[in-house]
Amino acid sequence: MTSPTTEPEDPIFTFAIVTDTHIRPPGGDESSPFPVNDLANDRARYAIAAIARHEPAFTVHLGDMVHPLPHLPTYGPAAEEALSIFEPLLEQMYFVPGNHDIGDKPMAGAPAGAVDAESAEIYKTYFRSGTYSFDHNDLHVVVMNASLVNSGTDLEARQRKWLEADLAAHRSERTFLFTHYPPFINTVDEPVHYDNYDEPGRAWLLDLIESCNLEAVFSGHVHQFFFNRIGETKFYCLPPTSFTRQDYSELYEIAPAAEFGRNDTGKFSYALVDVLPSGHRVRVIPTEGRTLGAGNALEVPDPVVAAPEPEPLTVHLRHAWARATDMPYNGPMEEFARKRARNDYVLLRLWQMGISKVRTPLRDLRDVEYGPRVQDYHAAGIRFTFFCPGVAAAPAWEACKAHAALIDAVEFVSNTSDLSDMATDLAVFDASGGPPVHLGKFHSSAHEPKQGSKFAHSVSYGFKWEDRDTVLAALREIDGNHTIRAVAFQVNMADDLLERLPAMNGWATETGLATVAVIRLADVNPAEPNFDDDAILARVRDATAIAGPLQHVTLQLDTCADIDRGYHPRHGLLDGRSNFRPAGRFLALR
Repeated sequence: MTSPTTEPEDPIFTFAIVTDTHIRPPGGDESSPFPVNDLANDRARYAIAAIARHEPAFTVHLGDMVHPLPHLPTYGPAAEEALSIFEPLLEQMYFVPGNHDIGDKPMAGAPAGAVDAESAEIYKTYFRSGTYSFDHNDLHVVVMNASLVNSGTDLEARQRKWLEADLAAHRSERTFLFTHYPPFINTVDEPVHYDNYDEPGRAWLLDLIESCNLEAVFSGHVHQFFFNRIGETKFYCLPPTSFTRQDYSELYEIAPAAEFGRNDTGKFSYALVDVLPSGHRVRVIPTEGRTLGAGNALEVPDPVVAAPEPEPLTVHLRHAWARATDMPYNGPMEEFARKRARNDYVLLRLWQMGISKVRTPLRDLRDVEYGPRVQDYHAAGIRFTFFCPGVAAAPAWEACKAHAALIDAVEFVSNTSDLSDMATDLAVFDASGGPPVHLGKFHSSAHEPKQGSKFAHSVSYGFKWEDRDTVLAALREIDGNHTIRAVAFQVNMADDLLERLPAMNGWATETGLATVAVIRLADVNPAEPNFDDDAILARVRDATAIAGPLQHVTLQLDTCADIDRGYHPRHGLLDGRSNFRPAGRFLALR
């Protein structure tokens, strides 16, 4: 729920953000052929009522307040209905013009008419100016009309001149910018598509943002979550309250949610932004598509609430967490280009679960695609445990030293319990100047006792607990430099946590080596699935409760997201659409 900061801070104040409500006239209309749009008004009413309970200093709507476009006769009734739904927050509510509110950006093949002077005047009748700024405490807030960029109109020229002057005048102040379209969603040089700024407007805006040292940029429009960063500026593209864009269902490796992905209830939300003495914290609070009828009061609590970090906890990111996907060119949005995007819901769910530590291969740190996202994740409050087979090679270790601030630990992984495969390299390894080094093991079915012809062809991670004396003896013989700070032991579903975790803590106290408990959610048989969400929830709940007070035991949960095919199929904290499984929901509710 939060984008963690290095040290917890009390906010100076908190404001709210809601986006893409897509409200329709009270009696409905024909501006959308999709059934889920009929729920938009009641979903918006629920979100507004939920926000009001937090009593934010103010609320920003990031655009697409309504669904009918300005040239339609239903626009006025929809705008009136929207203002009625927003009434609990209206006194301190600020609006950003969305493409449905004021007209599309200029783009060949756009599904609606472009913004013009007439549509801008219609918008202004209901939602005031589309370009303005205001101050709250020491924060300067700037709102711009994204649809105007690259339009070549007098309205664009006036906005550009005003924006350049306003940002320059407040260069030394903390500044947030609000724009309906995100400047980009994957990379700053991505081709133009329906969900970004075209050139030359994109380069102009990004240069202006960087030169004026903005703290954050918030956008909507995409109906998905994305997080990006340029220098010290963080870019947040926030999810809607109304419907999800079905084209983005291509990011997930399972079947789409209802209405071919348009009604993915796990992704509807609003946001609270805590403005801190240094930096800010974004809390994205799911509404899960809940509705509130006209005249009804909010009775149920938010399904997910702000949570402290459930330390000590690291999760395995087994899936391709930073890879961009080429989506099909398929109208009405993208009939002429393949759009590339990432599944950034992984990052959002980590925030919401209060998890700030993840485990990935060491090669991710130096990978051309993953490496920059490692940096971005760290800027968003995430620290990494990296692992590699054997002792890290010199180039990889130099990279670890250069990025030690973002690394929680580096795991050297042996193939043997007596460390004979890495004894020579570990004995001469110099860990000075680098992050802490931990020790783990690839445990293979080849290491299991032979029972006739029975052979599982299985590999798992972590030393067996019964091998602890062998590991300790080997370390005392070869690790004269005391390189290894902790040892990772696997804990299977059948193992008694109440016995095992305190025993690991005692062993650590006796030996001076910390322990890592790898909580495996998989069955030991690679052919048997573990899709028992109740059992996994109980396992995660018990492990976090037992390990919490233990000083020398940290937990690794394996895995973050479902493995629903291949070997050792099991559910995790998230399903294949990056929505909460019961265990993930438990962590978010803590």
